[in-house]
Amino acid sequence: MSDLDMDLLRAFVRVAETGSFTKAGQVTGASQSAVSLKIKKLEERLGDMLLSRSPRSVRLTSFGARFLNDARSLIDLHDRVASRAGGMEVRRQLLLGISDHAAGASLPGIVAALGKSLPEYRLHVSVGLSDLLYRDFRAGLFSAVMIRSEDVGIDGRTAFEDDVVWTASRDFHWQAGDTFPLVSLQDGCALRRFAIQGLKTAGIDFEHVFTGTGVGAVQAAVSAGLGIACLDRRNIPPGSRDVGSLYALPDLPKTRMVLFCREDDIASAVVQAFREHL
Repeated sequence: MSDLDMDLLRAFVRVAETGSFTKAGQVTGASQSAVSLKIKKLEERLGDMLLSRSPRSVRLTSFGARFLNDARSLIDLHDRVASRAGGMEVRRQLLLGISDHAAGASLPGIVAALGKSLPEYRLHVSVGLSDLLYRDFRAGLFSAVMIRSEDVGIDGRTAFEDDVVWTASRDFHWQAGDTFPLVSLQDGCALRRFAIQGLKTAGIDFEHVFTGTGVGAVQAAVSAGLGIACLDRRNIPPGSRDVGSLYALPDLPKTRMVLFCREDDIASAVVQAFREHL
């Protein structure tokens, strides 16, 4: 096998992180065709396909997923050695995925705390849905993810638990017997599943009046008085309240936020940052 060129490795990592040749080119300052050529050269040197290409998407192959961490390690080692030779020190990269539910309004404080407790790392944070973050963590795209255990059905390191409550604006009123106006995230969200299961078990007819792609959208819909949502207690928006007892709604289970982390030395710092800012 020929020597591995750092420029080719960087192009591969950028495509894996962005899921796009065009976006990777924008990050690296190269054209889409130039990035594609670099990936082709790297695949030829490795003797296997790194990426599965289609008109709509670019995904890692099983070999590409295994090689991604090695590529990052090689780049990190190269940059640190080059910097030390030049009299400088380069901080390591920490790619952290955080569930939209886990962070909430505390995200700025959590990120600031991590920056202080892990000064040797360059922090890159992505906020999204738990199941997608966990999928990308398994593919090697994140160093660590803080997600809801119930969304992926797998236990990680428990960071904290929270009550799940029926939430509505203080100005909103629902009459028992009327169709229940459900505000929720899209399919795949554990809280949406809890709400639907609870309503069905209690024999309460419901309709989806709002389906959002993030917690902020659900909070906005609740604040606007569109309906009732199932939310973590810490994510109840200002001007809203827990209406479970008021409307005799079914009980909801507690939920757990868990950490999956590739590096033990940062796991404690991440968990501590969350616990301090909840």
